[in-house]
Amino acid sequence: MHLRIMLAALLFAQLADAATFTLGAAIHGIGLESNGFATLAWRWNGLDGVLLMKGAAILVTLALLVLSARRFPRLFVWGAAAGTSLGLLGLLANVTSLLIIG
Repeated sequence: MHLRIMLAALLFAQLADAATFTLGAAIHGIGLESNGFATLAWRWNGLDGVLLMKGAAILVTLALLVLSARRFPRLFVWGAAAGTSLGLLGLLANVTSLLIIG
């Protein structure tokens, strides 16, 4: 049960990060983005490219965590915690940027 909660938290944080990125990019464009991978994906295929890359990263992360959960429970906990933390950090940075820039 705890595994599902941790995976749900990771998914929520990452999707919230993606949603606020989408909002910011729609309002201000890609010029303010500091992530080189996101900028490259934007130049490759616009917002769809960034969201495809983000979605693929989320799916790969979830798959690796699920596969490692039984054999390496500590890896699962640390990986889920790191993925959730980074998603929440991205959400916080995006919301803060939107509030400051307008």
